[in-house]
This record gives sequence, C-alpha cells and structure tokens, in this order.
Amino acid sequence: MSTAAAGPADVAAEAYVWGSPLVVSMRTAREFAQLFGVNHLYNEQQLSDPGIRIIVAPNVDTLYSVALLDLREGPLVLTVPAIHDRYYCYEFLDTYTEAFAYIGTRATKGVAGSWLVVPPGWTGPVPAGDHVVRSSTPVLFLLGRFLVSGADDLPAARAVMAQVKLAPMQTAGVTPAPTLPAWGTANGSPQDVPAAGAAFFDELGEALAVSPPSSPTDRAALARFAALGIGPGSQPAARCTAAQCAALARGVVKGQARVRSFIYTSVHDVDGWQQWPQLGDYGGDFLLRAAVAQTVWGANVPEEAVYLRSLRDADGARYTGRHAYVLHFAAGGLPPAKAFWSLTVYDADGFLVENPIHRYAIGDRTPGLEVNRNGSLDLYLSHDSPKGHGANWLPVPAGSFTLILRIYLPARAVIDGTYRAPAVDELG
Repeated sequence: MSTAAAGPADVAAEAYVWGSPLVVSMRTAREFAQLFGVNHLYNEQQLSDPGIRIIVAPNVDTLYSVALLDLREGPLVLTVPAIHDRYYCYEFLDTYTEAFAYIGTRATKGVAGSWLVVPPGWTGPVPAGDHVVRSSTPVLFLLGRFLVSGADDLPAARAVMAQVKLAPMQTAGVTPAPTLPAWGTANGSPQDVPAAGAAFFDELGEALAVSPPSSPTDRAALARFAALGIGPGSQPAARCTAAQCAALARGVVKGQARVRSFIYTSVHDVDGWQQWPQLGDYGGDFLLRAAVAQTVWGANVPEEAVYLRSLRDADGARYTGRHAYVLHFAAGGLPPAKAFWSLTVYDADGFLVENPIHRYAIGDRTPGLEVNRNGSLDLYLSHDSPKGHGANWLPVPAGSFTLILRIYLPARAVIDGTYRAPAVDELG
C-alpha cells in the first residue's frame, strides 16, 4: 500500500473523512433493521426522550415516521394523503447522507399522491399517476417528521401518520426477486466510528459493496484510495502488514482529528452559533459531510430547516452545567419560521439528558412562556431551576452540553445568514 503524492496515513485520513458518513449510515441502517424491519414504515408514537439513542441530536418537536428502504428487491410505493393542517415532510436520505428528494408541506404543498421509489438504473414501467423518486443508492432512509403542538395534539398526529402507506410495487407477471440478505447487527454504534481503528476500512469496503458511489465526485474520490486497497468488498485492514495496518490506523486518527477540528472551529460562526451551509447537499465538501454525519445525521436541506449549533457562550467558553445562561431575543427578533422554531439542549455526545421537568426543548409552541413587557423574550438555561423564571427554563446537564436552534421552513434571512441569533450570555 503506497501512494505517489502522499503518505499512506494521509491518504487513509482522506479516505476516513470521505467514507465515515457511509459507515455511520450503514451502522444506522442495521440498527433500523433490528428495530423497525426493512421496507416497513415505523411511526413513532411518542416524542423523542433521553431513552432514544439511535440518531444523534433527535428533535422533540415532531413525531418521526421512518423506514429503511432496500431497493435491491425492487421499487417501493409511498402513498400519502392530503395533509394541509400541520407541517410535515418526508426526507429521502441516501447512505452518503445526501438528502436528494422531499415530499411534504414545502416540497409537494401537502397534496395527496403516490411516489414510486426506484433504485439506481431502474427502467421499469411506472404505474399511472405515480410520481417517481430515483434513489442515488440501493439502500436509503425515509425520514418523516410530523409537527406536534403538544401532548393534546399527539392523537391527531398519530392518526394522520397512520394514513401513510409503504408497499412494494405490484407488477403482474413478474417473478419476485430473491429475498433480501439478512442485515445482521451493527459493528458498533454509529457514534463509535472514530474508535474503529484500521478495521474501519474493512467496514467501509463492506458498506461500499452495498452502496457504491453514484456521483462522479464520489467515484473520483474512491479511485484515489485504490492504492490502499479500499473499494467495494475490500478488506485492507484484514490483509495488511503490520506497517500498513499502522498507517491505516494513523489515518483514522488523523481523519477524525480533521472532522473534530472542523466541528469546533467552523468558520461559519456568528455570536457563538455555527451555521453550516449546504446541509443535505454537500457536493465535494467531504469534511462538512463527515462533520454533519457525526453530529446531526439526517439533517435537512436549508430550504426545509436550518440548524444553528452552539458550543460556546458569548465569551467563547464551552457550555457547562456549572454555570447558568440566558438567551435574550429582542422584540421582533424571534427566529423567522413559517413552520416552527425550537431550542434543544444535548450532552457532549449529542443526546438528550433526563431532567426533573422532562423539558428537552423550548420554542414557539412551549405553553406558558413569559414574554417581557417590551415584547422581548428571555430563555434561561441552567442545571437548577432559575428562581422566578421557571416558565422559561430549559434544563441543561450537569456537565458540558451543546445547543441546537432549529428553524423549520425558515425565511430567506435565515438561509442567507442575514438573521443572526443572539449570543448566549452567562448569568453572573
């Protein structure tokens, strides 16, 4: 294993950055297969809570309607009723974490219809009246989100979701394809990818055998890694010499360091809030794609939702439950959203943390929020209840934490960065 332009460890680092979203996705796919089955639509009945540890940074504003789609057996049909009285979307996410199609309030105006989801290269007949969604990978995720306005709204949201159907395309006279191979269990949790070491590349080869790259940019990247034996079905870590394995392992460490550095030092940082561009549509920005896969896997495109992520307060210090904070929105300065906005707190690993009032997010649908006389709004972030401000309290963990401000169906000012979320101040 050698390269002409760079050392093996450097090329391996590049391969790690490029391939880690695929490995995260395939581990997630195996967890989905174990929990929900394959080609089966699973409708969440309760909002996310600290017990949910499948996807990093889950939102607590919507019920999820999710499915792992394996199109190697043939196309599937998603049938959706007319939904005009609540926000919803179905995001089609390929295993490289590209959000390549949408159905929902924004994308299809909430109209009823049937969508035929087909694998790469499929050329069969399309049933009359069906729309076609062409997947970029044979395996993909269907990630649905249905807005819930509170506990009293849960039954109505569940009833709407139950009307959505997913089924194989019925083709008369066609011999059924072979049964799909067993998915098995994940090699580890999606969040443990950095700990995989040199074995990461064997796992990447296995994932590539299922979902080879379809875009010219990804194919060109994969070609650069051939000198290290990386490719569909390959096992470079299982067959390498001691020196070669050491180089692969160093590549994982180097690659992960690049991803972490990007996460914590993103240039798109205004008043402590990171706003990454191009979410869900990364082009050739493999570093951004890897960072998103490890922090907000399944993120929507900006037209659907913008995620502002904050790791530090107004003074540049990392958040910790040892301190208390306030987020002050001036009058008229709330996040401009056509659907909804919310602020969620996560632990250092990107998961929700239990708290005494079971409040994990606060936003435009939080009952009882107290607005100041001048129309401004203060949100209090602390481990212990802030005296006199319990109505506007978002509990935080005792240790370090991060914040995500979600703005669904954002105004143009949010997408282009004109709208600026206020900095989070530490309370003295």
